[in-house]
Amino acid sequence: MSNFLRRCILLFAILAVARVAVPAAESADVVILIGQSNMDGRGAVKYLPPDLQAPNPAFQIFYRNPPFSSEGWKPLAPGFSVPPGYKGTTLPSGTFGCELTFAPALAKLRPDLHLVLIKASKGGTSLNKDWKPATRDEVANQGPCYRNFRTTLTDALAALPGTGHRLRGVVWHQGESDAGMPAEAYGKMLTTFIARVREDLATPDLPFVIGEVYDNGKRDFVRAGQKDVGSTVAKTAFVSCEGLVTFDKGTHFDAAGQMEFGRRYATALAGLLPHP
Repeated sequence: MSNFLRRCILLFAILAVARVAVPAAESADVVILIGQSNMDGRGAVKYLPPDLQAPNPAFQIFYRNPPFSSEGWKPLAPGFSVPPGYKGTTLPSGTFGCELTFAPALAKLRPDLHLVLIKASKGGTSLNKDWKPATRDEVANQGPCYRNFRTTLTDALAALPGTGHRLRGVVWHQGESDAGMPAEAYGKMLTTFIARVREDLATPDLPFVIGEVYDNGKRDFVRAGQKDVGSTVAKTAFVSCEGLVTFDKGTHFDAAGQMEFGRRYATALAGLLPHP
């Protein structure tokens, strides 16, 4: 066999392996953002730096907060956030969530990902009632937010262009509405919630990132439950809100807090993902 033929055969083998090892660029890496108001986002757009006020075509987002919706996939931009009771609001609104800094921060840590975001959030909602996952035999008892999350995910994936997708993780910020619940009870519910999400999505090792609620002196049990789940449930991470401030009476993180949370979420999720 000539040297030329050997080189051709070797090159063909290398290309064949490369085609198997490297996913198509159109195959999306999906991260799901769910929770109540601090996931929906109450940071004021006017406080964003100029580079974050413009749409970022490098990332796509699918947002739903009934009755509001992005109406399909859109370039990542401020304004996919609606406080409760704002029936006259149109999108984009004047507020934003952690997604604006989360996506570019995760992309910097994991440039191999073709990142898209699905955001299903609603302010003033509880895990005990609104996000209640119930069991497969009790679908009628599911909370409305859980049903919206599942419907949003189904619709978003159906509309996602490209050759396919991979579910990369869930970022969860919720708990303010469950402040009166004992730590053990909230932790147990959150553990059940994570297990049910993974079961419904047929992804038993799906990474799950938990954001800490602000310490206003009335949420110690919820905060303790969040920390416990983040340290005991496999493939989860707890993200502290230490050093962040709120613009109201100790509930909603300000613009700087939302931006920093996005970066912290990205670092936490990157630590849970398998190496490329």
